[in-house]
Amino acid sequence: MSETTPASAATSAPLRRFDGWKAALVVSLALNLLFVGAAAARYFSTSAPERVAALSQVQLIPRKFFSELEGPRKAELLGVFRTFRPGFRDGRRQAREEMAALAAALEAEPYDVTRVRDAVEAFSRRSEALVAAGGEAALALITRLDPAERKLLAQHIRQRTERGRGRGEDARTTD
Repeated sequence: MSETTPASAATSAPLRRFDGWKAALVVSLALNLLFVGAAAARYFSTSAPERVAALSQVQLIPRKFFSELEGPRKAELLGVFRTFRPGFRDGRRQAREEMAALAAALEAEPYDVTRVRDAVEAFSRRSEALVAAGGEAALALITRLDPAERKLLAQHIRQRTERGRGRGEDARTTD
């Protein structure tokens, strides 16, 4: 008798078990490539996103206006708003304090309508002052614009007002 081994046992390769380390390496490589790609995209993008200081207080100037300006000119015009930043910051802080004073007046026992009225009026005056400061900042910016930039700003303002149509009371009327 000859010694023979079963054919299936001799030709089959050893069974490989699923290796968790290989899966972890593949996932790690994919994440690294994702982060490298994001960093490269950020590096090669046109410009860094600019934070527009207190632009929400300057409602007359649409943010999209700045997206069409070149880097140095954009930085110069944004500098106008940066000079107004401390006033806006203080005004918003004081407005928060006045809202807290209103909350305290509403909770006070006994209820004092004069105290509530004073808190509301103080908040209204602060809001008016912030809007007025925003107007001053807008004027400071507008005086520095060249004719082409003024036209561009007018275009963006017009686009903003057109987007606003159909909202509010005009949308609710059914004539």
